[in-house]
Amino acid sequence: MDRKNICRVMMVVALVVLIAGMSFSVCQAAPKKYVLNAISAWPKTTFMVQNFTRFLNSVNAKAAKLYPGELEIKYKGGPEVISFKEQVEAARTGLIDMVFTAASYYTSIIPVMDGFSASPYRPWEEREKGISDFIQKINAEKANCYFLSRMGSGIPFQIYLNKLVKSADDLKGMRLRCSPTIIPFLKKIGAKPVMMPPGDIYTGLERGVVQGYVWPAAQIREWGWEAVTKYVLEPPLPYGAIDVVLVNLDVWKKLPAHLQKLLVDTAKEEEYRTIVRALEYIPRENAKLKKMGIKFITLSDEDSKKIADAAISALWDAIISRDPVNGQKFKAMLSK
Repeated sequence: MDRKNICRVMMVVALVVLIAGMSFSVCQAAPKKYVLNAISAWPKTTFMVQNFTRFLNSVNAKAAKLYPGELEIKYKGGPEVISFKEQVEAARTGLIDMVFTAASYYTSIIPVMDGFSASPYRPWEEREKGISDFIQKINAEKANCYFLSRMGSGIPFQIYLNKLVKSADDLKGMRLRCSPTIIPFLKKIGAKPVMMPPGDIYTGLERGVVQGYVWPAAQIREWGWEAVTKYVLEPPLPYGAIDVVLVNLDVWKKLPAHLQKLLVDTAKEEEYRTIVRALEYIPRENAKLKKMGIKFITLSDEDSKKIADAAISALWDAIISRDPVNGQKFKAMLSK
Protein backbone atom coordinates (compact mmCIF):
# COMPACT_ATOMS: atom_id res chain seq x y z
CA MET A 1 0.00 0.00 0.00
CA ASP A 2 1.51 3.35 -0.99
CA ARG A 3 1.88 6.30 1.33
CA LYS A 4 -1.17 8.05 -0.11
CA ASN A 5 -3.51 5.09 0.55
CA ILE A 6 -2.12 4.62 4.04
CA CYS A 7 -3.00 8.22 4.86
CA ARG A 8 -6.53 7.73 3.52
CA VAL A 9 -7.03 4.62 5.66
CA MET A 10 -5.77 6.41 8.75
CA MET A 11 -8.12 9.31 8.09
CA VAL A 12 -11.09 6.94 7.73
CA VAL A 13 -10.20 5.13 10.97
CA ALA A 14 -9.80 8.44 12.81
CA LEU A 15 -13.18 9.62 11.51
CA VAL A 16 -14.89 6.40 12.62
CA VAL A 17 -13.36 6.70 16.09
CA LEU A 18 -14.43 10.35 16.31
CA ILE A 19 -18.02 9.59 15.28
CA ALA A 20 -18.22 6.67 17.71
CA GLY A 21 -16.92 8.89 20.49
CA MET A 22 -19.43 11.59 19.67
CA SER A 23 -22.27 9.04 19.67
CA PHE A 24 -21.14 7.74 23.05
CA SER A 25 -20.98 11.27 24.42
CA VAL A 26 -24.50 12.01 23.18
CA CYS A 27 -25.82 8.82 24.81
CA GLN A 28 -24.08 9.69 28.05
CA ALA A 29 -25.44 13.24 28.00
CA ALA A 30 -29.05 12.19 27.38
CA PRO A 31 -30.01 9.19 29.56
CA LYS A 32 -33.57 7.92 29.40
CA LYS A 33 -35.87 9.87 31.69
CA TYR A 34 -38.53 8.08 33.73
CA VAL A 35 -41.52 10.18 34.75
CA LEU A 36 -43.93 8.61 37.24
CA ASN A 37 -47.39 10.04 37.93
CA ALA A 38 -48.55 9.67 41.53
CA ILE A 39 -51.85 10.16 43.37
CA SER A 40 -53.09 9.82 46.95
CA ALA A 41 -56.29 8.59 48.56
CA TRP A 42 -56.70 11.83 50.55
CA PRO A 43 -56.25 15.56 49.83
CA LYS A 44 -52.76 17.03 49.74
CA THR A 45 -53.39 19.12 52.86
CA THR A 46 -53.92 16.14 55.20
CA PHE A 47 -51.35 14.91 57.70
CA MET A 48 -51.11 11.53 55.99
CA VAL A 49 -50.47 12.90 52.50
CA GLN A 50 -47.88 15.33 53.82
CA ASN A 51 -45.79 12.25 54.65
CA PHE A 52 -46.11 11.11 51.06
CA THR A 53 -45.35 14.44 49.41
CA ARG A 54 -42.24 14.80 51.59
CA PHE A 55 -41.15 11.42 50.29
CA LEU A 56 -41.76 12.52 46.68
CA ASN A 57 -39.85 15.76 47.20
CA SER A 58 -36.95 13.85 48.73
CA VAL A 59 -36.83 11.38 45.83
CA ASN A 60 -36.91 14.17 43.25
CA ALA A 61 -34.18 16.13 45.02
CA LYS A 62 -31.89 13.10 45.31
CA ALA A 63 -32.52 12.06 41.71
CA ALA A 64 -31.71 15.55 40.46
CA LYS A 65 -28.43 15.52 42.37
CA LEU A 66 -27.30 11.92 41.83
CA TYR A 67 -28.88 11.04 38.49
CA PRO A 68 -29.80 14.30 36.73
CA GLY A 69 -32.46 13.95 34.09
CA GLU A 70 -33.26 10.30 34.88
CA LEU A 71 -36.22 10.32 37.30
CA GLU A 72 -39.10 12.59 38.26
CA ILE A 73 -42.26 11.81 40.20
CA LYS A 74 -45.18 14.14 39.55
CA TYR A 75 -47.90 14.39 42.18
CA LYS A 76 -51.23 14.69 40.34
CA GLY A 77 -53.57 15.06 43.32
CA GLY A 78 -55.91 13.11 45.55
CA PRO A 79 -59.40 11.59 45.28
CA GLU A 80 -60.52 14.47 43.06
CA VAL A 81 -58.36 12.91 40.33
CA ILE A 82 -59.41 9.27 40.84
CA SER A 83 -61.78 8.04 43.54
CA PHE A 84 -59.94 6.49 46.49
CA LYS A 85 -61.87 3.26 45.89
CA GLU A 86 -60.53 2.97 42.35
CA GLN A 87 -56.93 4.05 42.81
CA VAL A 88 -55.32 0.64 43.33
CA GLU A 89 -57.17 -0.68 40.29
CA ALA A 90 -55.82 2.31 38.36
CA ALA A 91 -52.31 1.36 39.47
CA ARG A 92 -52.91 -2.29 38.61
CA THR A 93 -53.89 -1.46 35.03
CA GLY A 94 -51.20 1.19 34.57
CA LEU A 95 -53.56 4.16 34.39
CA ILE A 96 -51.44 5.66 37.18
CA ASP A 97 -47.86 4.78 38.16
CA MET A 98 -47.79 5.27 41.92
CA VAL A 99 -50.48 5.28 44.62
CA PHE A 100 -50.44 6.31 48.28
CA THR A 101 -53.45 4.73 49.92
CA ALA A 102 -54.78 2.87 52.95
CA ALA A 103 -54.20 -0.85 53.16
CA SER A 104 -57.88 -1.19 54.04
CA TYR A 105 -58.93 0.43 50.76
CA TYR A 106 -57.98 -2.59 48.67
CA THR A 107 -58.74 -5.57 50.88
CA SER A 108 -61.27 -6.65 48.24
CA ILE A 109 -58.18 -7.50 46.17
CA ILE A 110 -55.82 -8.55 48.97
CA PRO A 111 -57.62 -9.33 52.26
CA VAL A 112 -54.42 -9.87 54.25
CA MET A 113 -53.43 -6.20 53.93
CA ASP A 114 -55.62 -5.52 56.96
CA GLY A 115 -53.27 -7.64 59.06
CA PHE A 116 -50.70 -4.85 59.03
CA SER A 117 -52.96 -2.96 61.43
CA ALA A 118 -52.16 -5.54 64.11
CA SER A 119 -48.42 -5.67 63.43
CA PRO A 120 -46.28 -5.29 66.57
CA TYR A 121 -43.31 -4.35 64.39
CA ARG A 122 -42.01 -1.19 62.81
CA PRO A 123 -41.60 -1.14 58.99
CA TRP A 124 -37.83 -1.68 59.16
CA GLU A 125 -38.37 -4.70 61.44
CA GLU A 126 -40.89 -6.11 58.97
CA ARG A 127 -38.29 -5.81 56.22
CA GLU A 128 -35.70 -7.65 58.33
CA LYS A 129 -38.12 -10.47 59.17
CA GLY A 130 -39.19 -11.05 55.56
CA ILE A 131 -42.71 -9.79 56.20
CA SER A 132 -42.45 -7.08 53.55
CA ASP A 133 -41.19 -9.64 51.00
CA PHE A 134 -44.19 -11.86 51.79
CA ILE A 135 -46.59 -8.96 51.22
CA GLN A 136 -44.71 -7.83 48.11
CA LYS A 137 -45.16 -11.25 46.50
CA ILE A 138 -48.91 -11.16 47.10
CA ASN A 139 -49.22 -7.59 45.80
CA ALA A 140 -47.32 -8.51 42.65
CA GLU A 141 -49.55 -11.52 41.99
CA LYS A 142 -52.92 -10.02 42.82
CA ALA A 143 -52.58 -6.28 42.24
CA ASN A 144 -49.77 -6.10 39.66
CA CYS A 145 -48.05 -3.67 42.02
CA TYR A 146 -44.69 -3.40 43.71
CA PHE A 147 -45.17 -2.90 47.46
CA LEU A 148 -42.69 -0.08 48.01
CA SER A 149 -43.41 1.04 51.54
CA ARG A 150 -45.60 1.04 54.61
CA MET A 151 -45.36 4.78 55.07
CA GLY A 152 -47.75 5.89 57.73
CA SER A 153 -47.72 3.92 60.95
CA GLY A 154 -47.59 4.85 64.60
CA ILE A 155 -51.12 6.30 64.73
CA PRO A 156 -53.87 4.12 66.23
CA PHE A 157 -57.54 4.27 65.33
CA GLN A 158 -59.79 6.10 67.76
CA ILE A 159 -63.55 6.33 68.23
CA TYR A 160 -65.04 9.84 67.99
CA LEU A 161 -68.64 10.52 69.05
CA ASN A 162 -71.26 13.22 69.35
CA LYS A 163 -73.18 11.19 71.93
CA LEU A 164 -71.95 10.45 75.46
CA VAL A 165 -71.14 6.84 76.33
CA LYS A 166 -69.98 5.48 79.67
CA SER A 167 -69.28 1.86 78.80
CA ALA A 168 -68.58 -0.46 75.88
CA ASP A 169 -72.20 -1.60 75.96
CA ASP A 170 -73.37 1.95 75.22
CA LEU A 171 -71.87 1.58 71.73
CA LYS A 172 -74.45 -1.07 70.84
CA GLY A 173 -76.80 0.13 68.14
CA MET A 174 -74.79 3.29 67.42
CA ARG A 175 -74.19 4.15 63.77
CA LEU A 176 -70.49 4.73 63.32
CA ARG A 177 -68.67 5.60 60.13
CA CYS A 178 -65.60 3.45 59.56
CA SER A 179 -63.18 2.03 57.00
CA PRO A 180 -63.50 -1.61 55.84
CA THR A 181 -60.89 -2.69 58.42
CA ILE A 182 -63.15 -1.69 61.30
CA ILE A 183 -66.43 -3.22 60.09
CA PRO A 184 -65.99 -6.70 61.69
CA PHE A 185 -65.04 -5.13 65.04
CA LEU A 186 -68.05 -2.80 65.16
CA LYS A 187 -70.37 -5.65 64.31
CA LYS A 188 -68.82 -7.76 67.05
CA ILE A 189 -69.52 -5.14 69.74
CA GLY A 190 -73.05 -4.53 68.44
CA ALA A 191 -72.51 -1.16 66.75
CA LYS A 192 -73.71 -0.45 63.22
CA PRO A 193 -70.89 0.27 60.76
CA VAL A 194 -71.59 2.84 58.05
CA MET A 195 -69.40 3.31 54.98
CA MET A 196 -69.09 6.81 53.54
CA PRO A 197 -66.27 8.86 51.97
CA PRO A 198 -64.30 11.00 54.45
CA GLY A 199 -65.62 14.12 52.75
CA ASP A 200 -69.18 13.17 53.78
CA ILE A 201 -68.50 12.60 57.49
CA TYR A 202 -69.15 16.20 58.55
CA THR A 203 -72.58 16.26 56.92
CA GLY A 204 -73.30 12.75 58.16
CA LEU A 205 -72.73 13.82 61.76
CA GLU A 206 -74.60 17.09 61.29
CA ARG A 207 -77.68 15.34 59.90
CA GLY A 208 -77.59 12.40 62.31
CA VAL A 209 -76.83 9.81 59.63
CA VAL A 210 -74.00 8.65 61.92
CA GLN A 211 -73.40 9.30 65.61
CA GLY A 212 -69.67 8.96 65.45
CA TYR A 213 -66.76 7.67 63.42
CA VAL A 214 -63.53 5.72 63.70
CA TRP A 215 -60.49 7.57 62.43
CA PRO A 216 -56.72 7.77 63.00
CA ALA A 217 -56.02 9.52 66.30
CA ALA A 218 -55.70 13.30 66.35
CA GLN A 219 -56.37 13.81 62.64
CA ILE A 220 -59.78 15.45 62.70
CA ARG A 221 -59.13 19.20 62.61
CA GLU A 222 -57.77 19.05 59.07
CA TRP A 223 -61.24 17.86 58.01
CA GLY A 224 -63.15 20.34 60.20
CA TRP A 225 -64.81 17.56 62.20
CA GLU A 226 -63.99 19.12 65.57
CA ALA A 227 -67.08 21.31 65.02
CA VAL A 228 -69.37 18.27 65.08
CA THR A 229 -67.46 16.05 67.52
CA LYS A 230 -68.10 16.11 71.27
CA TYR A 231 -66.28 13.08 72.66
CA VAL A 232 -63.18 10.97 72.09
CA LEU A 233 -63.15 7.44 73.46
CA GLU A 234 -60.03 6.41 75.35
CA PRO A 235 -57.91 4.37 75.06
CA PRO A 236 -57.44 4.16 71.27
CA LEU A 237 -58.02 0.86 69.50
CA PRO A 238 -55.14 -1.66 69.66
CA TYR A 239 -54.36 -1.27 65.98
CA GLY A 240 -53.72 1.61 63.66
CA ALA A 241 -54.20 3.07 60.23
CA ILE A 242 -51.81 1.65 57.64
CA ASP A 243 -50.85 3.72 54.62
CA VAL A 244 -48.86 2.16 51.80
CA VAL A 245 -47.04 3.21 48.64
CA LEU A 246 -47.61 1.03 45.59
CA VAL A 247 -45.96 1.23 42.17
CA ASN A 248 -47.33 -0.38 39.03
CA LEU A 249 -45.26 -3.56 38.64
CA ASP A 250 -44.57 -3.08 34.92
CA VAL A 251 -43.32 0.44 35.59
CA TRP A 252 -41.17 -0.80 38.48
CA LYS A 253 -39.52 -3.49 36.36
CA LYS A 254 -38.58 -0.92 33.71
CA LEU A 255 -36.69 1.24 36.18
CA PRO A 256 -32.92 0.71 36.25
CA ALA A 257 -31.56 -0.93 39.42
CA HIS A 258 -30.00 2.30 40.70
CA LEU A 259 -33.33 4.15 40.50
CA GLN A 260 -35.17 1.29 42.21
CA LYS A 261 -32.59 1.47 44.99
CA LEU A 262 -33.04 5.23 45.27
CA LEU A 263 -36.79 4.78 45.77
CA VAL A 264 -36.40 1.98 48.31
CA ASP A 265 -33.70 3.76 50.32
CA THR A 266 -35.68 7.00 50.43
CA ALA A 267 -38.82 5.11 51.45
CA LYS A 268 -36.93 3.55 54.36
CA GLU A 269 -35.87 6.99 55.55
CA GLU A 270 -39.40 8.35 55.36
CA GLU A 271 -40.87 5.34 57.19
CA TYR A 272 -38.80 6.30 60.20
CA ARG A 273 -39.63 10.00 59.92
CA THR A 274 -43.38 9.38 59.70
CA ILE A 275 -43.36 7.48 62.99
CA VAL A 276 -41.33 10.16 64.76
CA ARG A 277 -43.68 12.80 63.36
CA ALA A 278 -46.76 10.87 64.51
CA LEU A 279 -45.47 10.40 68.06
CA GLU A 280 -44.89 14.15 68.33
CA TYR A 281 -48.15 15.10 66.61
CA ILE A 282 -50.73 13.09 68.59
CA PRO A 283 -50.29 14.60 72.07
CA ARG A 284 -49.92 18.11 70.66
CA GLU A 285 -53.09 17.80 68.59
CA ASN A 286 -55.13 16.14 71.34
CA ALA A 287 -54.24 19.02 73.66
CA LYS A 288 -55.74 21.41 71.11
CA LEU A 289 -58.93 19.34 70.91
CA LYS A 290 -59.30 19.46 74.69
CA LYS A 291 -58.91 23.24 74.68
CA MET A 292 -61.75 23.39 72.15
CA GLY A 293 -64.02 21.63 74.64
CA ILE A 294 -63.97 18.11 73.20
CA LYS A 295 -64.08 15.66 76.10
CA PHE A 296 -61.95 12.53 76.33
CA ILE A 297 -63.83 9.64 77.92
CA THR A 298 -61.69 6.94 79.53
CA LEU A 299 -63.38 3.55 79.76
CA SER A 300 -62.81 1.14 82.63
CA ASP A 301 -59.99 -1.39 82.36
CA GLU A 302 -62.57 -4.12 81.89
CA ASP A 303 -64.31 -2.32 79.03
CA SER A 304 -61.00 -1.33 77.46
CA LYS A 305 -59.91 -4.98 77.41
CA LYS A 306 -63.28 -6.03 76.04
CA ILE A 307 -62.95 -3.60 73.14
CA ALA A 308 -59.29 -4.45 72.47
CA ASP A 309 -59.95 -8.21 72.44
CA ALA A 310 -62.96 -7.78 70.15
CA ALA A 311 -60.97 -5.57 67.76
CA ILE A 312 -58.05 -7.99 67.32
CA SER A 313 -60.11 -11.19 67.16
CA ALA A 314 -62.61 -9.69 64.69
CA LEU A 315 -59.79 -8.44 62.49
CA TRP A 316 -58.09 -11.83 62.13
CA ASP A 317 -61.35 -13.76 61.85
CA ALA A 318 -62.33 -11.60 58.88
CA ILE A 319 -58.93 -11.90 57.20
CA ILE A 320 -58.62 -15.66 57.61
CA SER A 321 -62.20 -16.29 56.47
CA ARG A 322 -61.41 -14.55 53.16
CA ASP A 323 -57.89 -15.88 52.63
CA PRO A 324 -57.21 -18.84 54.95
CA VAL A 325 -53.75 -19.76 53.64
CA ASN A 326 -52.14 -16.33 53.48
CA GLY A 327 -54.13 -15.10 56.48
CA GLN A 328 -52.77 -17.83 58.75
CA LYS A 329 -49.23 -17.30 57.43
CA PHE A 330 -49.42 -13.56 57.97
CA LYS A 331 -50.83 -13.92 61.47
CA ALA A 332 -48.02 -16.31 62.40
CA MET A 333 -45.39 -13.92 60.99
CA LEU A 334 -46.79 -11.05 63.09
CA SER A 335 -46.91 -13.07 66.31
CA LYS A 336 -43.97 -12.22 68.55
